[in-house]
Amino acid sequence: MIRVDFSVPVDFEDIPVGADFETTWTELNRRYARPSMTGDLDREKLGQMARALYQVSRFLKEVGVVYAADCLHSLQGEPSLGSLAVAVVDYPYGTDTATAARGALQGVLESRGPEWAGSLIDAPCGPAAVFTGCQGYTVSPEFSPNGEPINVLTAQFHAIVPVPAQAGVDGQRMCLLAFSTPNIDHWEKCYAPIMVSILRSLRFSAEGQTDVGAKPASAG
Repeated sequence: MIRVDFSVPVDFEDIPVGADFETTWTELNRRYARPSMTGDLDREKLGQMARALYQVSRFLKEVGVVYAADCLHSLQGEPSLGSLAVAVVDYPYGTDTATAARGALQGVLESRGPEWAGSLIDAPCGPAAVFTGCQGYTVSPEFSPNGEPINVLTAQFHAIVPVPAQAGVDGQRMCLLAFSTPNIDHWEKCYAPIMVSILRSLRFSAEGQTDVGAKPASAG
């Protein structure tokens, strides 16, 4: 087992990963019970959202996500939304983490095209390939305010970090960080510093070790 520790701002709320339907139903009811949530949402609509969240939660678990969260706050008088996912996957990258990160950088940039930018950085946890760009998504009717699919352009940040041997875990793994926001104008001032902070706080260790003050997540 591998333990991943990192610091996340308090306004990020955990999204259940690998949860059953009852858990997703409880989570949605908790969020929509807040005084800040205005407007009516009938049980049929809430049930549709719970089923969609359940499917997302199971999918996140299947692809190796160990932590997911979102945030909704106000920035300069405008609502601002962001979502974060951290995954750990088995990946035999060879004998050198820097070479592995460099290869990931080249491969991703070639696949994404000229609209994406990337660089290799030396993070406290080791070499990391980081990427920024924009990508479009279709919001399903269950999560759309008008009940219709909506195409949304998002600002994206991805980081690929080979887990170093010094972490003391068996096998070789890659840690993947992914962040997106539909508020593209908020990326540089608000979210870029947050992603830098998360990457700088990222630590790996064998399961059972602790890092006080950090958000823990575990992967097999």
